[in-house]
Amino acid sequence: MKKILLCACILAMTACKTTDIRNIADSVSDIAGAAQGNSTSVPTNQAYSHPTQQYAKTSQTFRITKPTKMNPEIGQIRPLRTERNPQGMTKIRFEAYHLDSGAPMQSNQYLYQVSAEGWLSEEPFVNFNSKLVTINSGNYYIKAQADTGKFYASGMVTLERGVTNIVSFDLQ
Repeated sequence: MKKILLCACILAMTACKTTDIRNIADSVSDIAGAAQGNSTSVPTNQAYSHPTQQYAKTSQTFRITKPTKMNPEIGQIRPLRTERNPQGMTKIRFEAYHLDSGAPMQSNQYLYQVSAEGWLSEEPFVNFNSKLVTINSGNYYIKAQADTGKFYASGMVTLERGVTNIVSFDLQ
């Protein structure tokens, strides 16, 4: 047993690759474990692999006028509630806030209607700083951009028919 451990140490001191040394050490511990009747090492045919990266820092150009979806979405867009309006028309009101501080912000919105197949329309419904606008009901992909600074939001929203839809943006 001492001779095997001595051989392993000598091989470790020579110019062997790390995987060779690991394989030798596993073999020595397997032999020692087999001599005692129990083997607890990991099989030598399993290679070490790095875990996949969980976080990626990539930059994607945000173009509010281009009818493309962002991946990943930027900021948060969510319908808050609906309110009845006397005209019975579908309307939308926007509330924009800074994501970190919660401070109210002014923003421009481009609403791209989504077809039944999931395609975005080429012609957006554009809203510049208006709080209440009349629009058709349905599914929309919204891109919002703050008037000051580079703060953006993007995401899907479904507008209900015949009511005022209140949509909140958390610009990032």
